[in-house]
Amino acid sequence: MQPKIKKIFNWRELLFLIILLTLASSAAHPDEVVINGTGTSNVSGLTFSDGSKFRLFTSQGHWRASSGDYGLSDCYGTLKNDQNDDVQFEVFCNMIAQDEEYFIMKFFRNKGSQDVGTGKAVIVDATARFKYLLNAKCNHAITYIKKEYFAIQKCKL
Repeated sequence: MQPKIKKIFNWRELLFLIILLTLASSAAHPDEVVINGTGTSNVSGLTFSDGSKFRLFTSQGHWRASSGDYGLSDCYGTLKNDQNDDVQFEVFCNMIAQDEEYFIMKFFRNKGSQDVGTGKAVIVDATARFKYLLNAKCNHAITYIKKEYFAIQKCKL
């Protein structure tokens, strides 16, 4: 007579546990942070006789990150359009989290449309809790409906 061995897990439970532990370990040490943001922008400036433009950009919005953080954003920068309406921009955003900790992102693009486009970003400053993000390089995509924007950044750590 063979002794009965008590079954601790069935295959479904074991598969669920493996997936859960894999997700938990990747969340604990992510190699990428995704930040989704929305907000309202304001652009004002000058248009030159050749059709080129120099404008100041400000925005206020909200963000949520794949890390679970969320908060408010305040952005300031410059937009320069050439005669073909290709825009170059440099914008800095203070990303203030729910606990008042923050990080600052610098967005830049050398060519493209203001209404929709892609660019790059880098995290240039951070308080203690966000130091792990410092110098992270990000891909940035944004689209507008009137003054409202919808953006996503994927940052490699």
